Amino acid sequence: MSFLRLHSLLQQSGKPFVYIALALASSCVVTMAGAADLATRNLGFEEWQAGPSLPSGWKMLMEAHTVSADCELAKEGKCSVKIESNAKTPKGAMTAIGQTLVASTIGGHPLRLSGWIKTRDVNNGRAELLFQVDGKLKKAVAEAMLAKRGPTGSMDWQRFEIKVPVAANAAFVHFGVGLVGEGTAWFDDIKLEVDESIAVPDIAEIKKPARPQKFMQLLDDQSLALPAGLIPTIQPAWQVGIQKNAHSLRSLFSDDFSDLQFLKPLLKDKRIVQLGESAHGIAEFNWMKTRLIKFLHQEMGFELIAMEASMTAADAAYVNLDKTSALEAMRSSQFGTIGTDETLDLFNYLKQGTAGKPRLILAGFDNQDSGYLGHQNIIARFKSMLQTIDPALAGQVDGIEEKLNALLNKQIPVTAASELPEHYKLIADTLLKNRTTLAKQFPAYMVDMTIQEARSRVSFSQQLASSSMSNESIEKRDQRMAENLNFLADIVYPQKKIIVWAHNFHIANDWADKAHAKTMGVWMAEKRRKEIYTIGLYMGRGVLGSYGKESYTEIAAPPAGSMESILANGRLKMSFVDFSLAKPDASNSWMFAPGYARYWGMTPEAITPAKAYDAVIYIDSVTPSEYPH
Repeated sequence: MSFLRLHSLLQQSGKPFVYIALALASSCVVTMAGAADLATRNLGFEEWQAGPSLPSGWKMLMEAHTVSADCELAKEGKCSVKIESNAKTPKGAMTAIGQTLVASTIGGHPLRLSGWIKTRDVNNGRAELLFQVDGKLKKAVAEAMLAKRGPTGSMDWQRFEIKVPVAANAAFVHFGVGLVGEGTAWFDDIKLEVDESIAVPDIAEIKKPARPQKFMQLLDDQSLALPAGLIPTIQPAWQVGIQKNAHSLRSLFSDDFSDLQFLKPLLKDKRIVQLGESAHGIAEFNWMKTRLIKFLHQEMGFELIAMEASMTAADAAYVNLDKTSALEAMRSSQFGTIGTDETLDLFNYLKQGTAGKPRLILAGFDNQDSGYLGHQNIIARFKSMLQTIDPALAGQVDGIEEKLNALLNKQIPVTAASELPEHYKLIADTLLKNRTTLAKQFPAYMVDMTIQEARSRVSFSQQLASSSMSNESIEKRDQRMAENLNFLADIVYPQKKIIVWAHNFHIANDWADKAHAKTMGVWMAEKRRKEIYTIGLYMGRGVLGSYGKESYTEIAAPPAGSMESILANGRLKMSFVDFSLAKPDASNSWMFAPGYARYWGMTPEAITPAKAYDAVIYIDSVTPSEYPH
């Protein structure tokens, strides 16, 4: 399941969990036999004999709970499926087992998944039935789950069902059962049924839109005006307030920065400017951020761009910038979702520089590998430094990193890599103990950065040992990203003014939903709120791409009540709204009250705008990123 869909389910359920992707099971076919309109297939849990294997065709890719056959407690057959928490189950985690069908075998009709469920002491979650329908060009075109209807606590056998429409031109249908949280759940007589009496229309395929041309002139008022038919209805007082406070952003590309001069008094005392994005893979976001970076570098003295990328990979790309192309620097250091054609404009700027200004420095703050050389560069620095002070430990680096990579790719269970944090702690401690010696052979900042990278590996290996996308896993990463960013600001570049490039999820200063994971921006705000200015980027409508795939998702117009619907009332195709100087009154009360904006352009995410950001940028119409060949 994609990160986007996972996050959506987290928001809807209100509980963090690990969703187990349902693997293909080509042997599973829903038969249409029987005289009734409703054709039924019993998935045969009663035939599952006690033992380590799952029922025929069923798959489980990860084990947050213990899954077994219970042949002493069943509702219909000889055995039921039992899913129970254990001592290693993270709070709020989920385990699911299930199958995947090729949708063409059953497409064009609704499906119903039903079964008997019994629970004992289930808390911080529920027992679940799950459906997800994938289109050929887009995942999760339809989905269903019990959610709040799912049984909790202790409950005797009870029958539950969920339904989902399946278009004839869908790609796959994933279905299964699961348990969120602590406790035990039993499942029996699970049935998948097709209702042939109802027709489901085909999925409309979304085509890739034309990209904006690189028009270098500033747009005039007429060109920048948002047509009246695209402006949602909001409270009249808010409409007046947003039109008064929205600044025009007149270009994605121009080197004429006259429209950005309003930023100077807002940012004059700020050392760190954070630039977010509600989704990766949006061309207009990448172009706008690149233009803002050029302005901040040329006219406001910012000297460092810190990317959501590997610390070592970004530094190695910067060190070798004169020896490689801009494209090589980007590919070797950045995640694919960020390494777009539009972001290449930034890397060309990094390489070429601008007259009369020191070159903009490239850095990274993530604890994860990024870029095709990220992993190699980390290994090379560990080994080259350790070789001079502890050859035996240097000789272990390849094996340690191999195990980390296997854990990352889920080739080994967590239990087989439990010693990884201690290995990386030993590397960090050994480097720190010998820092003075190493600083005579390597640049001092590089020694410090390699120590910091080893500490990042401690948190990365711990993160991988947690349930994917659980609050625990998210917080491991984001806390380390904050520590790495503070390390860059305090140790490596203590006098530099810094621009941060990351997702809105990471940079926001505050989250209205208190069940939300604590993220990098919250930690950064706790330490250095007065010197930070945080800008979230949001979209109105358009098309979102999928990295590495010819797959597109339509972003619907801003719904009433969303922050985007208010921003659209600025009547500008591109605008900037400052929160930091606003004083609460009737015209801007939405800034200071809990509301929601759209994560990835689709999923409602609770925020109090003026607490989450110092400002937001609104771009009404967006197109997918393109990627260098």
